[in-house]
Amino acid sequence: LIKEQFRDLFHLRMGETIYFNNSAPDCILSDERSLLAILKLQEFDIIVDLNSIFHLGIARLVSLLNSDMKVGFESDFSDKFYNIQLDISKSGIMEKGFKQINWILAQ
Repeated sequence: LIKEQFRDLFHLRMGETIYFNNSAPDCILSDERSLLAILKLQEFDIIVDLNSIFHLGIARLVSLLNSDMKVGFESDFSDKFYNIQLDISKSGIMEKGFKQINWILAQ
């Protein structure tokens, strides 16, 4: 799931790429219904939100999908959306968060 504005930056060899329209971080995604219609047909072992800054629309979308593991970065609201939260507040280094995600995925 990639923002439409970044379409030209991603060339994934595996899986299906789904693009969505950008929205403000404090708004629900404008194309949420169509995204849910596509994503609800899939089964997910894990869902990872790579947004280091909380985005309500993405977090809400994640919460509406079925998965045992939902990973996101810690924020004031992350308890409501993710059962695994990555805390980079002490180091402030994003790379640390991405390394934690790689470690989780390798398990």
